[in-house]
Amino acid sequence: MTVERVGQALYQRVADALREQIRQGTYQPGQFLPKESELVVEHAVSLMTLRRALAVLREEGLIVTRRGIPSFVRQQPRRRRVSLGAGCRLVSRMPSTPERLALGLDRGVPLVEIRQPDGTVERFGADRIEVVQPLR
Repeated sequence: MTVERVGQALYQRVADALREQIRQGTYQPGQFLPKESELVVEHAVSLMTLRRALAVLREEGLIVTRRGIPSFVRQQPRRRRVSLGAGCRLVSRMPSTPERLALGLDRGVPLVEIRQPDGTVERFGADRIEVVQPLR
């Protein structure tokens, strides 16, 4: 096994362990994670490996990381149901920076567009909606 594969497996294992702690409620929404130096010791990994693990969790939308403050567990937004009408198209993509800022989306959260047959487009953060199709 190459050094890169060992490192890759290691950061993924750290991400898996932290993800499980978040899901089990060890770390609650809004709660800071321990300092990076503490997590490095707890998981017996390098700082680079830990930061790669945190990047995975950030991209999954589980944590928020900002320079100068500790990482914290992201509050999961309440989802609202959005119905797809006849002829609607659903498109999911990553938002541009202006779109992300305008919609108040965290980094790593996809944008969902519902395109109506008349050309109108509704945009939502993928973490904020549940798309349903009405019974016919």
